[in-house]
Amino acid sequence: MESYRHRVMTDQATGKPVFLLATEANGQCVYLGASGCTIYDRRPLLCRSFDCREHYLILPKQDRDNLVKLGLSSRAVFNAGRARLKSLSAGKRRECLEKREEFFG
Repeated sequence: MESYRHRVMTDQATGKPVFLLATEANGQCVYLGASGCTIYDRRPLLCRSFDCREHYLILPKQDRDNLVKLGLSSRAVFNAGRARLKSLSAGKRRECLEKREEFFG
């Protein structure tokens, strides 16, 4: 099994451990280099399935802020998602906004 630098937090609702990739003090992933992900070819499943643009669109601002305060996400991730929104297809954008409406009304 591949080992990655990570940190462990406790889910406040369940008390169970939550494993997160390690981050720098500014919130950036420790594997982010000047040209992008330095472990791209062997990145974990979470990274393979995560889309920062969708993450940004689906979550309301208050939820994004709360995730940052809890250390479960970083402002850098949300800023990257916002900056890349134009590259998201209209269909995928609509799907994200429908999910946001369904989950957060």
